[in-house]
Amino acid sequence: MPTNTHDSFGDFRPLMPSLIRLLAGIIVLIVVQSIILGFPGITQTVPGTSYSVVSLTLFTVGLVVAAVVLKYGTQLASAVSDTYKAYRAYAPILAWIFQLMALYILYTVSKTLVSGFFANTPWAYPLIFLAMALIPTVRVVVTVVHALEGPNAHKQTVTRDQF
Repeated sequence: MPTNTHDSFGDFRPLMPSLIRLLAGIIVLIVVQSIILGFPGITQTVPGTSYSVVSLTLFTVGLVVAAVVLKYGTQLASAVSDTYKAYRAYAPILAWIFQLMALYILYTVSKTLVSGFFANTPWAYPLIFLAMALIPTVRVVVTVVHALEGPNAHKQTVTRDQF
């Protein structure tokens, strides 16, 4: 007995829980940040430091946003991998995008707190984050290349006789 029901989500139904978690987490944290930044006296500095309460608050909320993007973004990438078998080789690229987004969020929210430490070497702070971004980049390139080559790819090895 065929049913004539129309599913509005169709093939996207397995992705919806991960996507909803990601979007809801980001929206809630943006609302929380907006509310906190409206508090009176938030622009005062913390006694004994040169940091303002705003910069500490933005760092804390940004750290949580980066964690939400990293956790739920990689869950979304694994859901894409499980749902769409044809795109399984490209799922690490989606996870990599979310990893870089989380790293960029962390870079921007921590910039105000660490700028005093890198006053003499302003190039060091971006270089640290660039090095941290290279690790997942190399890993995803290797993973995608191996997935696209397939299990029966001919691997070349170097022996002592070749030298």
